Amino acid sequence: MPELRNCKRCKRIFMYAMGPQICEVCKKQEEEDFEKVRKFLREYPGATIQEVSAATEVSAQLIYKFLREGRLEVSEDSPIALLCENCGVRITSGRFCINCSRKLANEMIATGKTLRDAIERKRGGADDEESRGLRYLDEYRRDRNR
Repeated sequence: MPELRNCKRCKRIFMYAMGPQICEVCKKQEEEDFEKVRKFLREYPGATIQEVSAATEVSAQLIYKFLREGRLEVSEDSPIALLCENCGVRITSGRFCINCSRKLANEMIATGKTLRDAIERKRGGADDEESRGLRYLDEYRRDRNR
């Protein structure tokens, strides 16, 4: 459900539904900045973050954001260094290296399975009214009818 929020960049009020907490004007500007950076890096793949920032007039912080989001990728020999947030190994884009990404995905799958198993054990296979969820509504109705 949309709600009123202040844009994180320009502080204007806008209707926020989902995604980045910035207004449409700032989203458009960010896309233009992304295109400038992308074109510059395509032309000068060995540029440093400071050179990219100076040439495109896009902040280094925003360039790093594009890299962490996986929208940009630097070459292996690029002087722009991005590190895995988990193990610290050098990566070309995103937040995690391939090994850490796989490990995190496997941990999430295992956790989901553990939760499903715990729910099944708690239900115990019983098919009575108490085991079918949303019991608080039944309890609320019983309390109201007393």
